[in-house]
Amino acid sequence: MRTNISVVGRARLIALGVAAALFCLSAAPAAAGCSSKPVVLYNASWCPYCRQVRAILAHNHIRYSIRDATTAKVQAEMIRCFGDTAVPRTLIGGVLVNGVDEARIKRLCR
Repeated sequence: MRTNISVVGRARLIALGVAAALFCLSAAPAAAGCSSKPVVLYNASWCPYCRQVRAILAHNHIRYSIRDATTAKVQAEMIRCFGDTAVPRTLIGGVLVNGVDEARIKRLCR
């Protein structure tokens, strides 16, 4: 059976958006550092880039919840939502930030 790539791609983007919204709704609200937007960090304790994102969030007084990407449950969730288990990934008010991007994190938290 052949599938239309654009339909599959669109469906994946829709699923990602819905999943991101649901995860953000379940996250703890952020402090004044992020204008009440929920912030979720997909993180691995051994990852130096995750450590950089945690430092950025702390330096900017942004409260966040952590999803441990080394657990099977979170890995399954990430594959379902993002297609892989790459870290760090930060959801800010439903917007995905891949990797270490301090300028974008600050912009989204205004």
